[in-house]
Amino acid sequence: MQNAQSQGSLMYVLTLSTSRGQGTVTGTYNPAVGETRLDAYGSIRRHALTIYPHLQDATVVFFSLEPNTL
Repeated sequence: MQNAQSQGSLMYVLTLSTSRGQGTVTGTYNPAVGETRLDAYGSIRRHALTIYPHLQDATVVFFSLEPNTL
């Protein structure tokens, strides 16, 4: 059995857009052990909708999720 290890900090950018406007959120995300990219996307999108509730039915224009290192 393999030891579970943290995936580390990730930096994200998510832009949502509708005919009523658009919104972008950026930040860092620390996924739980075993969490997938799809899980992270869902969490980040839910967070974005708390800031921009009028974008509930928006289209994703841009999504980036990368290791937060230089």
